[in-house]
Amino acid sequence: MKFTKLTDDSSWLIETANFSLVIDPWFTNQQVDGYPWFSLQQRAQTYGPFNFPTDKPLVIFVSHPFSDHCHKETLCSFPKETLLIAEDRAFKKIQTWKHFDALKSLSESPFSLKQCTKVSLFNQTHHAFELNIEGKTILYAPHGVSALQDIPPVDVLITTTTTYKLPFFLGGTVNLGLKEAKAVLAKTGAKLVLTTHDQQKESKGLVGLFARPVYEYDDSFKSLNAGDSLALT
Repeated sequence: MKFTKLTDDSSWLIETANFSLVIDPWFTNQQVDGYPWFSLQQRAQTYGPFNFPTDKPLVIFVSHPFSDHCHKETLCSFPKETLLIAEDRAFKKIQTWKHFDALKSLSESPFSLKQCTKVSLFNQTHHAFELNIEGKTILYAPHGVSALQDIPPVDVLITTTTTYKLPFFLGGTVNLGLKEAKAVLAKTGAKLVLTTHDQQKESKGLVGLFARPVYEYDDSFKSLNAGDSLALT
């Protein structure tokens, strides 16, 4: 199994013997949540085009409904017949686009994929997903997840080490940061930790006005640049 970081934010490619999995593709240089006056994130570059493997099926997994994970322009650039697996809120959003012929829920995934956390009024963001692929367990938590949640032992942890804080009326702490990531690592016993969702972007709009990001790093966490790959045996 090979992990490739497609962008400097949180888009991934996992290549297996039977399929290729693209996670949270956002390849343009900006994304808007709601309206530009509310939240617009800008980065210096676009990414791709990518030559994804053609000798095996391509599957897309969308983990959150926010446009840096569920990015309409990027997603609709994939063929209509591409199998897309989405968490419930993203599923409903993508369904309205009427682009994908093979849009499925998590329970319909061709590999074992489940959400370890529940969406609630007080937790819209900090969610973790357990993927079981080729005998390995992967926990994907791009915004971080509380170590107090019911999360399993895993082989690979993909999570953020950045703390991104907003006032409570704009969502509170969006990324939980390094301290919580270390607690999750200790709980899961992951042999490999890949950092994600740590790209420094220019934030505009109301969110950008109040955002307080803190970028932290730790030697026990593996940081890949866009285009870098790592094989897991």
